[in-house]
Amino acid sequence: MAKSSEKKSDTYKQFVVFRVGNHEFGVDIHQTREIITVDQLTFLPETPDFISGVINLRGEIVPVIDLQKRLNLDDSFQEEQLENKIIITEVNDNLIGIKVKDVKEIIRLQETEVESPPEIVKNIKKDYITGVGKLEKQLIIFLNLDKILSVQEVAELDDIDFDQEV
Repeated sequence: MAKSSEKKSDTYKQFVVFRVGNHEFGVDIHQTREIITVDQLTFLPETPDFISGVINLRGEIVPVIDLQKRLNLDDSFQEEQLENKIIITEVNDNLIGIKVKDVKEIIRLQETEVESPPEIVKNIKKDYITGVGKLEKQLIIFLNLDKILSVQEVAELDDIDFDQEV
């Protein structure tokens, strides 16, 4: 017997799901270069408060953004971490690390399972959000890492002298 030709969209996307504070977010896997664990960040003076510091990634100095601070998420339940999970991404030809609480999993969703961002978004600038994923028991907000920093902020990071000893 022939199979039904009722195919909806068979186009899938993969997302890296992670926790920031007490919230779960995801990013398109194509926006991530790698995920690493580091036990220490090097502090940089006179940088915005959402810059946690820098890391040495195979000889390249990479600034690390604290996503919890960047998104102004409540940190009253923040736990002390011995290790930092860092999602390495490339924004405007610059390597940037995104510090998150924990990387949970990689999920695969059909395009029909991802909706446009809602009109009213609390606690997050709408520009950061690419959509909302509908899972069985939860919703996951998908972020656009390219828009986590403004063009001006990326330019300011370019101006920081990372050639100093780290």
